[in-house]
Amino acid sequence: MHRHTVLFNLNDDADEEAVIDAMKTLAVLPTVETMMVEENIVPPGDHSPYKWCLIGDFADQDARDAYEKHDNHVDIIRNTFLPAVKDFIMSDVNY
Repeated sequence: MHRHTVLFNLNDDADEEAVIDAMKTLAVLPTVETMMVEENIVPPGDHSPYKWCLIGDFADQDARDAYEKHDNHVDIIRNTFLPAVKDFIMSDVNY
């Protein structure tokens, strides 16, 4: 299995509902095993600086790579996520 994790904050002027709704649509892409986009329940602070969390599971690295190149993913990331995101970090692991 391959897990893709993105922790992120949105710009203050971002349409938070629209961005999160768009991110949640990524769960239906063909190579996604499971995916969730949810608000972090840990109170904001020095050790928890990100409000949002996306976690996606894939069968393997090839499935993750196919997701990354999928037209819907590219469109949402370029036209919705990146213009609205203040900061983010990513982590990918195989397990």
